[in-house]
Amino acid sequence: MKSSLCAPLCALTLIFAADVVGASSSAARPTPSAVYGASPALPPGAITVRPQNGMEVSDTLDDYDATPGSGVADPFEPWNRFWFRFNDVFYLHVARPAYDAYAAVMPHQLHDGFKNFFYNLLFPTRFINNILQFRFLEAGVEFGRFIINTTTTLGFANVAKDKKTIVPVDPSGEDFGQTLGRWGIGHGFYIVWPFIGPSSARDTLGRGGDLFTDPFFYVYPWELAAGSELGLRFNALDDVLPIYIDLRNAAVDPYISMREAYLNFRNVQVKR
Repeated sequence: MKSSLCAPLCALTLIFAADVVGASSSAARPTPSAVYGASPALPPGAITVRPQNGMEVSDTLDDYDATPGSGVADPFEPWNRFWFRFNDVFYLHVARPAYDAYAAVMPHQLHDGFKNFFYNLLFPTRFINNILQFRFLEAGVEFGRFIINTTTTLGFANVAKDKKTIVPVDPSGEDFGQTLGRWGIGHGFYIVWPFIGPSSARDTLGRGGDLFTDPFFYVYPWELAAGSELGLRFNALDDVLPIYIDLRNAAVDPYISMREAYLNFRNVQVKR
């Protein structure tokens, strides 16, 4: 029965690993992005943008060239563009109105509490992948934060967030796709999945590996696990939708823009 969780949980994962780093007229203001619930802004230079008619437009992402700037193959572009359009309709006309209604009635304390709880719950993914990458100090920091947050607030508040650590740790943590990249495995090819969004051959395999470190994978019955994870990921959509919409609206070709943003984001995560 546990193996039956793979399909529903994959289909329920509404995560775009995309980010835009822009410069306003006064100061640069990075926009946060989300991977597995929380992620920081990309370092400057990961994706560069320039203002155009009040919008932030990428010099690299608006290229009409069908070849990804990162050099990753896109052999399934017709498939990818079909599901990109499908996802676009779903995100803008289903997920966004539903989330807006949810956010209007959900107290922000509960909203933030559930978001922290979900992030804390995914500690095994971050911890194990740090170990697999020989990032033992980072693994220690993740473990310490998990213990502090769990014992003090059951994970509903990130009380360890601002505590000084022996090494800096990216709040988004590590996942299995990053681990594969760390050990020299490339993206392979670009692929877009329904509901899930942009991915690659490597990161698709990585998502499968991450299921085994997701506590919901071991919850029975699978309907309860899938529903719980869907609800917690839905609660965190404010980390995802604004960035998706901004990047989509700023691009001449949103498909290419999203593809390049995703690939650049993942490359930066692997190399940091």
